[in-house]
Amino acid sequence: MAQYTILSTSPTFTQYSSNAAKALANNQCRLVMIPPRDMHEYPDFYKTLAEADAWVVGINKVYAEDLDKAPNLKLVIKHGTGVDSIDIKACAKRGITVANVPATNANAVADLAFGLILTLARQIVFGDKRTRQGFWGPIMGEAVYGKTIGILGLGQIGKGMAKRAKGFGMNILGYDLVHDTDFEAQYGVKAASVEEIITSSDYISVHLPLFESTRNIISVHEFAKIRPTAFLVNTSRGGVVDEDALYQALQEKKIAGAALDVFSKEPPVHSPFFELDNVIVTPHMGAYTQEAMGAISDIVAESIVNVINGKPPVSEIKP
Repeated sequence: MAQYTILSTSPTFTQYSSNAAKALANNQCRLVMIPPRDMHEYPDFYKTLAEADAWVVGINKVYAEDLDKAPNLKLVIKHGTGVDSIDIKACAKRGITVANVPATNANAVADLAFGLILTLARQIVFGDKRTRQGFWGPIMGEAVYGKTIGILGLGQIGKGMAKRAKGFGMNILGYDLVHDTDFEAQYGVKAASVEEIITSSDYISVHLPLFESTRNIISVHEFAKIRPTAFLVNTSRGGVVDEDALYQALQEKKIAGAALDVFSKEPPVHSPFFELDNVIVTPHMGAYTQEAMGAISDIVAESIVNVINGKPPVSEIKP
């Protein structure tokens, strides 16, 4: 009989990894999956939360009032990297450990981000649409090879972008608070300020976590200085880019185009970006490859097993 209850509001947890499910079962864990959308209306949510020893979080938020209904909870763990949806201080106040799985999905996100750059540059979505409509003829695009890419955030995902950009013979500018000089030298990354990246890049790719210090780091001031031929790709967090300022810049052709995998409010119902033909939108899918999801689930399961056995998780987040 199961001794521990594991609540998951991440629908992909264990879906792509039989090892994760086995690890839980072998450690007397009962896994209860509850859909993240409208989870508070789901009949078994609060019943399961009251029994839960660990909570695996997907896209949903974790509020202090939820934690008040979870007397047995020892661990809240993000099935992914970003923990801005978790009230970390409220968890700490209640003695609940918070953890995540950093870097495991880095290649998946970098693949998508660079794919979006190529899609914007060569107007792939527009070309597909026109061909289906019966149009046949050349559609003028922009080169990627030899152009300048500015990478905001040189964590594992940003470094993945630099590796891909080097393969395309691009000039690489990189911004981060911490400089990995060995990596920069190996891949030809020139350390740059945010302003240098904004004013000098043909392609700007955003890979910053969302903190108060990074919120709206690209806003009206930056769009006033950006190249009108530049493209912006955001696969980090919606709040890092000022969406109102971006919308205005796209409307006024101060920027050539943008690709957004993330939004300040998700899902972005009736977003004004849907009306623009120089924007590509995707449903926060950067991390979602079968390989990445399997690896993330394995580490989440390992962290759960560690915590219920009195050990620290693989990657603990301190308040």
